[in-house]
Amino acid sequence: MVKRKEPLLNFTKSNLKIVRKTILNNLTPDLLPKKWYQLNEVNPCFGHCHTASGVVYEIFTSQNVHLYKSHDASLKLVNEEMYHWFLVNIETDEIIDVTELQYFKHPRLLQRLYKTKIKQSGTLGFAYRKRVQVLLNRVRKELRI
Repeated sequence: MVKRKEPLLNFTKSNLKIVRKTILNNLTPDLLPKKWYQLNEVNPCFGHCHTASGVVYEIFTSQNVHLYKSHDASLKLVNEEMYHWFLVNIETDEIIDVTELQYFKHPRLLQRLYKTKIKQSGTLGFAYRKRVQVLLNRVRKELRI
């Protein structure tokens, strides 16, 4: 039998708020592919959705949240498909989107992305996984978890 991973924190609104704030305070350009630096300068949440969502997923685990992505056809960058990543509270179906501010000028687009979501079984691998781990370490250190 596979042992389920226990959450690092209890999944409560207050803990989610603290984790969200800590993640946002620790988002830095070094967590991005270099090709996204310029867009991130004018939109500080841009490019961090996978990493930020991955950290929430690691802290609260699949017992409490599901990880989703949605294809964002509005972004045409370096000939690659672009996705927006976010989570959903398993109990309430509430959207948890740490980097939603990157869509502050496009709220209708963001709502459409939420409606066309695709459930994921976990975070991406390779460099993406390393970025999640770096941010997770920062958040754990700050929150002492």
